[in-house]
Amino acid sequence: MSYLNYVHTQILSTFQRQRRFPLQISQRKILLVGADLFLLNVALLFGLYVNLGAPPSSPIITPNPVWFAAITFMWLVVASANDNYAVKQAAKVRPSVIKIVKSVFIMGGVLIIVPILIPTLWADWPRYLLVGTLAVTLLLLWRVFYAKILGRSNFKRRALIAGADLAGRAIAEIIKEHEPGYDIVGYIGGDSSEKEQDIQGVTRIGNWTNLTSYVQDHGISDIVLTRPNDVHNGHMQDVLTCFERGVRIVPMPELFEEITGRVPVEHIGERWSASLPIDWDSKGLYLLLKRAMDIVIASIGLIILAPFFPFFVLAIKLDSPGPVFYRPQRLGQGGKSIRLWKFRTMVANADRIGDPTFTAKSDSRITRVGRLLRLTHIDELPQFINVVTGDMSLVGPRPERHVPELEDSIPYYRARYAVKPGATGWALVNQGYAEGIDGTLIKLQYDLYYIKHQSLTLDVLILCRSVIHMLTMGGQ
Repeated sequence: MSYLNYVHTQILSTFQRQRRFPLQISQRKILLVGADLFLLNVALLFGLYVNLGAPPSSPIITPNPVWFAAITFMWLVVASANDNYAVKQAAKVRPSVIKIVKSVFIMGGVLIIVPILIPTLWADWPRYLLVGTLAVTLLLLWRVFYAKILGRSNFKRRALIAGADLAGRAIAEIIKEHEPGYDIVGYIGGDSSEKEQDIQGVTRIGNWTNLTSYVQDHGISDIVLTRPNDVHNGHMQDVLTCFERGVRIVPMPELFEEITGRVPVEHIGERWSASLPIDWDSKGLYLLLKRAMDIVIASIGLIILAPFFPFFVLAIKLDSPGPVFYRPQRLGQGGKSIRLWKFRTMVANADRIGDPTFTAKSDSRITRVGRLLRLTHIDELPQFINVVTGDMSLVGPRPERHVPELEDSIPYYRARYAVKPGATGWALVNQGYAEGIDGTLIKLQYDLYYIKHQSLTLDVLILCRSVIHMLTMGGQ
């Protein structure tokens, strides 16, 4: 009889496990991207069917690979730049639908402006409009399905926060605010070495003593270690036992990065080597390609800017007295002092009138023309000169003035000087301009994430997002 009870228990346990499909953040993003591209190509195949009057087959598709590849690549770039694959947005129907519609409009604008990509677009536009309508319909239906079905608890990760400290509070707040794919079951604490902090809105389910039983009883899929280097030897065996049973063990800084795209500098402590790119090759192929991209794009930008230069000069001069350019002194790579080229957007001698460290969104020093230039980021375009001369890169941490108070109060602040400053950056496209110490801390978190993960792919993504920011007036 006991054997039958054992078999019955195992069957029930297997059934309950199979009813749950906890998806990781990376898996959700892959699912979103894969389904988008699949449905887009289904719509393109339908276009072939309508155009040729016969079901698509290999002999029909093979002569048109560039057509499929171009549309697929363009959508991937536009959708990524528009942040369509942020799991927080995708979990809600309305924001997700708005993102899809916005991306479709941008895609349509690109196809109209650059018809050479699809030469037949103008010859048979009604049929391509039909294909576009089908693509939008399929994408919207898929996103509604994703938000309604994959947002259920069956597909969510069940997290246990191991550590009742400030880091535990911080990751709990980040998960609640930014990651709908996680349910926080509770937290454990109780080590005498910890300065315990209540985690608001999260249930304390005990201490480290019965970790394995908590994990089993509550169906935990993830254990978040707030202090992974400080787990006591006796508790480490329990953690390894949970790992052997398929539970994901993730340090708090890694999960923080995965969710936010930021490095939690205030919670790194002595673990800085795990959160900064100490093995980064400062003279590798990436930097060579990055420099070539800087020179080519900045040179083209200056050529395009040249015909509009007289109009900008006239508008700035008529709006307020003072010079056309603003030449602030900032810190570049290695803390070297550089002078930027920017169109002036404030009244003359603005640094002597208000706080020179931070510029508020409604700052009274900003002129009328300057406000428009800042909204479109046009005031930053003269920095192409700094890029060509090598003082800056197209992408990197935004150059900052020397403020000793920030270096003293924010951990690892000077780490941002490890790379060239950029005309645009990961912090700028995600956060915008920072205000105050708290805003500067978040900006540094973004900057260090970029320094740690920099690549040509990330650079291109930031440049595409920057273009969208300019077109949608996302500046300040």
